[in-house]
Parts: sequence; structure tokens; C-alpha cells
Amino acid sequence: MKTSCKWLRDYVDIDWDAKQLAHELTMVGLEVEGIEEIGALPDSVVVARIESREKHPDADKLSVCKVEDGSGELVDVVCGAPNCDAGQYAVLARAGTTLPGGMKLKKTKIRGQVSMGMLCAQDELGLGDDHDGIIILDMDTKPGTPYRDVIGVDTVIDWEVTPNRPDWLSHIGIAREIGAVTDANLRLPEVNTAKSGGGDIHAEFAVAVDAADLCPRYTARLIKNVTIGPSPDWLRTYLRAVGLRPINNIVDITNFVLLECGQPLHAFDCDKLHSKKLIIRRAADGETITTLDSQEHKLTEANLLIADETGGVALAGVMGGGNSEISDATTTVLLESAAFDAINIRATSKATKLSTDSSYRFERGVDVEMVDFASRRAADLICELTGGSLIDGVIDVRAGQYEPHTVTCRYSQVRRLLGVDLGADNLQGILTRLGLAVTSADAESCTVAIPSFRLDLDREVDLIEEIARLYGLNNIPIAIPAARIGGERIDDAYYALETMRNELLSLGLYECITSSTVAETIAAVGTESDSMLRLKNPLSAEMGVMRPSLLHAILGTVARNIAHGNHHLAVFELGRIYDATPGSQEERTETAIAVTGLKHPERFSQEREVEYDFFDMRGILEDWMQIRRIDGYVIRPATHVSFTPGACAELVANDIVLAVYGEVSHAHLSDMRLTMPLYTALINVDAVLATQPTASLYAALPQFPSTARDVAFIADEGLPNQQVLDVIYGAKVKTLEKVELFDIFRDDDAIGANRKSMAYSLTFRAKDRTLKDSEVNKAHERIRTRLSDELPIELR
Repeated sequence: MKTSCKWLRDYVDIDWDAKQLAHELTMVGLEVEGIEEIGALPDSVVVARIESREKHPDADKLSVCKVEDGSGELVDVVCGAPNCDAGQYAVLARAGTTLPGGMKLKKTKIRGQVSMGMLCAQDELGLGDDHDGIIILDMDTKPGTPYRDVIGVDTVIDWEVTPNRPDWLSHIGIAREIGAVTDANLRLPEVNTAKSGGGDIHAEFAVAVDAADLCPRYTARLIKNVTIGPSPDWLRTYLRAVGLRPINNIVDITNFVLLECGQPLHAFDCDKLHSKKLIIRRAADGETITTLDSQEHKLTEANLLIADETGGVALAGVMGGGNSEISDATTTVLLESAAFDAINIRATSKATKLSTDSSYRFERGVDVEMVDFASRRAADLICELTGGSLIDGVIDVRAGQYEPHTVTCRYSQVRRLLGVDLGADNLQGILTRLGLAVTSADAESCTVAIPSFRLDLDREVDLIEEIARLYGLNNIPIAIPAARIGGERIDDAYYALETMRNELLSLGLYECITSSTVAETIAAVGTESDSMLRLKNPLSAEMGVMRPSLLHAILGTVARNIAHGNHHLAVFELGRIYDATPGSQEERTETAIAVTGLKHPERFSQEREVEYDFFDMRGILEDWMQIRRIDGYVIRPATHVSFTPGACAELVANDIVLAVYGEVSHAHLSDMRLTMPLYTALINVDAVLATQPTASLYAALPQFPSTARDVAFIADEGLPNQQVLDVIYGAKVKTLEKVELFDIFRDDDAIGANRKSMAYSLTFRAKDRTLKDSEVNKAHERIRTRLSDELPIELR
């Protein structure tokens, strides 16, 4: 937000220079992006009167002007501007002048004609971007007067306005802040709407608001007999200072009031409207409008439209329509000043890719009580600068009167949070300087009515923050926080989640973190519409719904990896999910695991060809349950809307489903380029944390060495591993410590079809002595014999 220091002084007394002003407001939270001096021109840039103009004899587009520059003689100046007519007062840079861009002018000949300087355009003096013609003054100023004295040296400060302070997006808003800091009075401009042209606007025009939820207030005023022309110097100077190019008096006035009050306005050429009635309505799906930039936009019901009885004439809050714009032939102006829904304007601006000064302010919220004042201010200026006549009355359609809400501020809370005792009178004085009304007060607290221009003040802590700003954050003493004895670490909620996160990492999974918001189209897959928690003011359509499940997030991660050529994944995410279904737990923690591709792409031979399958996901969950010492769970078949039927199961403990897992349904994979199946698991973290682990039994480390023996045999393909283990442990060998299956071999030629070779490692150890070979051999043979007797196998 750029403000002119000269312009600011119209509303508040400022004793500081620009740098000091920038510093003081920075200390209260209004940061500065840049400071620029405007109009600091050398004395040789002067006001001059063009006495005559003749065509250059050797150039079609050049003119030779005789100019009175205050020296007592007429000087020749060659000029290429189309508006260097005789009788005009212009700005002359004499020979010898160094312009702001660094160019030094000299007495020179241009196509054989002597030129003693240059008649300047706005951009050549660093006063703006306009190069359509030379600067023409609308006042009789003595030739030779330094132009710097005419326009006055000004300083422009560019403020970085935070989104929660739309009241700072205007000169009055910044002036109000200066007044609060310096305890100076704010001077609002005087508005005179008594310049009536008679009549009654209600008899000549009508406004209907069909979408009151998107337009809480709409006002219209009618001004007749206007004359379109250039704006006066003071208005053009103000606009140029803050980077706006003057266009004509009507457009310049609406821009001026926008920057003065922070209230966007729009002026319609009333004679171009096809009816004497405006309708503020939602656009029809597929309806189009051509805006002032000559671009056609296709609209939907989500867009708010200002329309006459034949179609749209403006895209509400964003840009006017080309079919009703002000032109040189305009004689009757319909002046709009309104308040529109911030969320709707932001969505429309993004959808149409139109970002304007108006939409920027509407997106952040405008002061509903400033709507009428800005309209009256603009109408007053239009009458004054165009000779127009204001038709009596105003059309003001609003949903209801503004009722300021109140917030109570407790003095004890101010002392607690700021660490200083400011006193009741001082606190109330600070709040009053901010433009807040103290409606009641006692020894303990005061109640404050929040004005319409402070949309950011809702709670007591907001008022305390304002008090801290005005008191001075640098004046608040440093205090060492008091140490307090906390509870046990195990009771820390973050510690429990961090422990779970480390457990999943130990299983070889990689963690990913994604946004808590997703597009509604994504969330709708496998989720009931009523259960979606929609954001009221999303940053974009892709972030409009709080994620109902981490499944959508983990699938998005998989899709991004696959799009970048990474097809081998084992990832997880731990985060919050949200459910708007009445009676359900609105917010809870979930973990999603996803595996796809090759298990060991870094290995060689056949091991490199092994893909993740359904049982790998089961193994991950069982290993995790083992780490957490959760026993007594069962795994049973299940159905889930996001998983393929027949390839889905759930892990249940104490009749509570801790996890559901399976192969992801094809409905979720339509846009992915998967080359191998994708398996995911959804884990109810709250349920897992609530499941009590079994007690850990610790034993002393063995003092004596172990001895290993192998046993191998050929069996039918259908022989399960568990049956073999049952037989081995059934031998009841006291020194047998561990049994491990380490090899399965299949070869139709060597051992026959549907046959396999299984090899086990047997570990023996005694707690009280070192085993002898004879003892181990005897135990080993006992197990071999039992296997041979009880199972249909061939020992090897």
C-alpha cells in the first residue's frame, strides 16, 4: 500500500519526516517496504508557456515551439508530443538539466532546428509512467517558476500491510494509525452532497439484491450533466505519486476515493445500461461477460454479477464490464459503492485470473459503514470537478444495520500477559486513541465496542495486543519464564506420537508430511458428502476440505513419486483427520502406510524381482504390534470401500479395529501409472495408543555359548511351516533355544513336482554350563527322528 506523505497530512498532523514516520509505525507493526522521494526536481525544470507551435520543416511528427520560460525571451524547443499546442502551460527542462533518469540535456539541433531543452512528459521527470504526451498544467503559473514548487516535493512510503488489517489499505486508515501513535486528531474530509439537481433517484432508478448473502450492502447515486475531461493538477499529482496513471475526472475520482477511504467504487455510464434497474445476482452457469480489459470470461453460479435486465454489466468486486464503461461522451453517471462477501470475491478473482485494487480490498474485507461515506465523498467530487448535478436521494439496500460487538478487557489479564501495570485510565486512553469506544468500565475491567473498520478484533487478547503495540513492545520488560515441574514424560501426547513415528521408521518406512487440506473432488472418493469438513475461506479450490482420511494424502504422495519415476515405495504418514458427521469424533489421529514396487531393488538376481504383496503389509503390522508389545490380536477378512474385495483384512484387539489394510481399489488409481499393485493400511492411532501393552519379562544375558545344528528335508508343497514348528517344539528338548527357517528350495527335476526342500537352523544353549557335542548331537537326532516319524517328509 503506497501512501503520499503530503496526502496523509490532509487527515492528520505529522511532525516527523518520512524516515522517522516509517520507523515509528514499524515499531507498532506496520512495516515498510520502501521509501521514495517524488518531485525533487532541479531548479532548471520550470513552468513554461507555449506561445506558438509550427510543424517541423523536415519531420512529420515533430513540432517547433516558441516557449516563454521566464527568462524574458522566447526560446525554441523541438517537441514530438501531440499535445504541445499554443497557449498551454507545460513543463520545460532547460538545456543543462540532468533528468532523474541521468540524461543531461544540451542545446542541440534536431533535424536542423535548434532546441533549447525539452518539454517533458510525466515519465521523463520520474513522476509516473505516462508518456502519451507532455504534462499540461491547468493553472496560470508564472513562467520560470520551478516545477518543484508547483507540485511540492513529496515522499511516498510503501507499506507492507498484513491480511488481517484491511483498514490500513487507505490513506485514512494509515492516518488513523498515525493519530493513535501520536495522539493526534483524525480529520475526515468534509463532504457536501447538497449540490442537488432535484428529482428523486428512486423514481429514476432501482436496485434489487437477489444474493444478499454475497452482497450485504449496495448503494447507488445518480449524477447528471457531467462533463468528462482531465482531472485538476492536485488530483493527478496525488494519483501519480502512488503509481496510478490519471485517465479522466470520473475514473480518477473513483481511484482517489479508493485510496483515500479504502472503499472500492465503480462508475457506470447510465445511458449505456439497457434498463433503469440493476440486479445483483449470481451468474448463470455458462453466462459470459466482457470486462474493461476486453477479455471475455465464462462464469458459473459461484460468481456474483451486477446486471441490468439484459445481462452483466460488471463482475462484482473485481472489474466493470466494457459495455457500461465511462467514455468522453458520458453525461450521466451511476455511482456504485458496495460491500461484497470476501470469500466469494477471492474465489472469483482466482477463477477469472483478475486481480485488481478493488478485488484486493474486497478479499480482505471492507468497512460496511464506510460504503455510504465513500459514495458521498465521490459524488461531492464528481459534482465539483465535472459540473454534474446530484439527483436527490440514495439507493441503499442492506441486509441489516451494523451492530458493533463488544469485548471485555480485564486489567489483571493485561498485567499478566504484558508484565506491566499501565493503570485503568492509561489503558482506556490507548483504546480510545485507536478509535475504539469504551462503553463501560469499573475497577476490574472495561468493555469496548468494536467499530466496523476493525474486522480483526474479536477477543480480549486482541485488545491486549493493541495495547502492547501502542505502549511499545520495546517498553515491555524482559522476564525470565518461571520453571514449573511437569508431569511424567509418558503422559506427554507429543512423546507418544514421536515414539510411534520412530517405531515406524525402524520398520524401514519413510515418513512423508502433506497438507491437512485436499480438494473436494479428491475427498469425495470413498467419503460421504455429509462427513466432509469444508473450509469457509479456503486458499484455493485444491485446499477446500479438511482431509477425511490419510488415504487421500498417502495416495497423493505415491502418485507424485511415480510421476517422477520412483516406483518402489514404502512410506507412511502420521497426522490428523477430520469428520463432520454428527455424533462422530470430529478430529482424530491416523496413520497411513503404503507399499508398492520391489521390496529390494538394490539387490541382485531373483531377490531383485520380489514385489511387495498383501502379506508384506500384514508382516509390517505384525512387526509393529510386536514392537509395541500388543498381543492377543486377531487378523480377519474385512471389506472397505477403498480396498479391493477379497484383498482386505483388519487387525482387531479387544474387539476394537486397530487397522484395516489391503490392495487399493482401482477407483483410486485411475490417474496413476502404477506398474505393480499398491497396498495400504489405515491405522487408528488413538485406538493403538489406548491398547495396553503386555508386561515385559526380562532375563539375564546368557553366560554360556550356543551351538547350532541344521536339519533339512523334502516335503510336499502343502506342508505348512507352523506344523513343522509344532513338531520340533513338541520334542520338548530343554536346551533348544531357537528355531529358524532359513531356506526353501524348489526344483522339479531335482526333487520332483509340487515338492520343496525346507532347511531349519536349530540353536541349543544351556543356562548353567557349556554343552558338549554329545549332548547337542543327541538332542539334534531326537528332533530329526520326531520329524521323520510324525511328518510325511524325507530327511536329507
